[in-house]
Order: sequence, then structure tokens, then C-alpha cells
Amino acid sequence: MRFWTIALADLKISFKDKMFFIWLLFFPLLFAFIFGMAFQGSSGNGKATINILDQDHSVLSEALIEELRHQKYDIHFLDKKEETGTRTLIIPPAFSEKIIKGEKVELVLEKEAGSNMEAGQAVYAHILKGVIRIMARLIHLSPENFQELENQFSGTSLKELISLKVEQAGRLKTIPSGFNHSVPAITVMFLLFTVLMYGGINLLEERRQGQLERIILTPATRTALISGKWIARVLIGMLQITLMFLAGRLLFGVYLGKSLASLFLVSLFFCGTIAGMSILFGCLIRKEEVLVVLNILVANLMAALGGCWWPLELVPKSLQITSFFFPTGWTMDAFHKLISFGYGFREVYPHICFLALFSLLFLFLAVKFFKLR
Repeated sequence: MRFWTIALADLKISFKDKMFFIWLLFFPLLFAFIFGMAFQGSSGNGKATINILDQDHSVLSEALIEELRHQKYDIHFLDKKEETGTRTLIIPPAFSEKIIKGEKVELVLEKEAGSNMEAGQAVYAHILKGVIRIMARLIHLSPENFQELENQFSGTSLKELISLKVEQAGRLKTIPSGFNHSVPAITVMFLLFTVLMYGGINLLEERRQGQLERIILTPATRTALISGKWIARVLIGMLQITLMFLAGRLLFGVYLGKSLASLFLVSLFFCGTIAGMSILFGCLIRKEEVLVVLNILVANLMAALGGCWWPLELVPKSLQITSFFFPTGWTMDAFHKLISFGYGFREVYPHICFLALFSLLFLFLAVKFFKLR
């Protein structure tokens, strides 16, 4: 009996339990929906606010501000540059004077890093529209001034006359929210429950009933036995992650990132880590009730400190560092980088390496403490 046969036998045992599928997909999807709806991020559909620092206080600067008011933006005036907010339009001194003289003027639109991208693009477009309307109004001045304006503007194109520069201001981080956070977070948390609970209890029952000893009496070796048990638990974890991410994509529109291979590797080594933990717990614990309590405590502790209950970006730096003592911390940080920030393999390569080390460590401990009786 080879390891693959043992792995398939373990999978059949789990699939026969109806509650297994409820914990595998139904409960995780339900919790992902609830938390995804409760902590939705900014969608950009609300009324945006524009902070304006008017350093010119002229007719043309006021005309530009009035154009933005027509777009139904909330206008918030600033007295100095240090007060810049999420989106700030800076109108430089001598704005009107330079325009009349045909000199180049540079408007600055500062946006905090992590501010809503759609709202920022809308503000950018409306500022350009306002500039164009102002220029059109200048061209339609009284006839006695038209020739003078034409002579001044003859050597300067409208595009070159006023430019809008967009800059990043501040150090605000994007906080993963909505379903892009809840789906991977709930998946990781419930994978802990599913693999640790089913994997540990099944191994405990097989030892109690003498099934492990009977397997060893077959042509299967000890290596094949442990490998089969470990592979079965890895496959259960990968099945849960695959189903949850597919459901999240189809039902909630979750972005799965630009590197599915990286997503696969992070998931695989995390499942390998939890598979080793389930075998280790099943070997060390002799009573089922003790094993259940231990699994619940460990799963909740790793979920909380690993960023499943709340994004790690919200907690103090000390807790962020603490999270990397757990495989859940590396996993959730990698999922955030891939799903919420759109990073690729290069940014999560360290996470994959550390999860691989976690996987090997717990597999080694599982082999070391594996008992037939």
C-alpha cells in the first residue's frame, strides 16, 4: 500500500462526514460575506471632498474653484500647505497674471498614498475640464481685448499654458477591506479549524482503534504512512482554499492578483504547515476533548495574531512583528500583497520561503513524535 492510497483513504473518510462540507465551504462563505459587507472599503461613489490651497486669490483662481463647485464637490479651503488632506489642489501665486501674459502655470494636485483611486481620477478630470472652460471664457472676452489675447497666446498652446501635476503626499497606507480582505482571512481561519480538527481527531481515532498498526502490517512503510496522512491534509486545505477563492471571485468579485502561481505557492506551503501541525497534535494528545480544546485555542490565537480577525495594517508595529512568528502572519501578509496591493512573486518570495520552512519544521516534528499506539 503506497502513500497515495493512504491519502485517498483519508480523504474518503473526511468526505463521508456531511458536516465536513459545511465547515469546508458553507460556514466560511457565510462569515466572509458578513465581514466583507461589514467592513467594506470606500467605493468612490460618495461625494468627494477637495482641499484647495489658493495662493493667488484672483479672478481666475476663484473661477476655477467655482467650476469645481458646479461638479458638486465639497470644497475645503486651506490656509497653508502643511494642512494638506486626502486630495489637495494647490493654486500657485500669480496664477492669473501668468495666464494673461501667456506664461506657463503649474497646478499641483496632491493625493495621499492609498486614497481612493477612482475619486482621485475623477477630481483630476474635473480640474482639467474647469481649466478648459476658463480658457474658453478668456477667449470670448470683449472684442477690444481679443486681439491682445490672441497675440499673447499665439505662441503658446492651451496644453502647455496650464499643466496639472499630480503628486503623492503623506504616508497613509491602504488598509485591505471588503471582500478582498474577508475572503482570504476567513479562508485561512477556517482552514485552521478544518485541517487541525479533522486531521488530528481522525489520527487519534485510528490510533485508538488500532488501524495504524494494521496499516503497518501491510506492505506500507512508516514513511508511506506519514506521507499519506500529510498529503491528505494538504489536499483538504488546498481544496478549501481553491473553493473559497473561486467562490469569492464569482460571488464577490475578489481580485486574485496578477500572479496565480505565487498565490498557489503561498497556499500550498501554508497547507503543508497546518497538515504537519495536525499530525503532531494528533500524536501528542491522547484524549479527544483535550485535542478539540487545544485546536480551538491554537486556531483562534493564530488567526487573531496572524491578521485574520483584522488587517495587520491596523495594529501597532509591535503586533505586526509578532504576527510573523506564526505561519498565519506570513500567509495573510502575502495574500494582502498579492490580492489587495497587486504585487507579484518578487514581493512574496520571502513569505514563500518562510512558509516552506514552517512546513518542513512541523513535518519533521510530526515524523519525530509519530506513534502507532
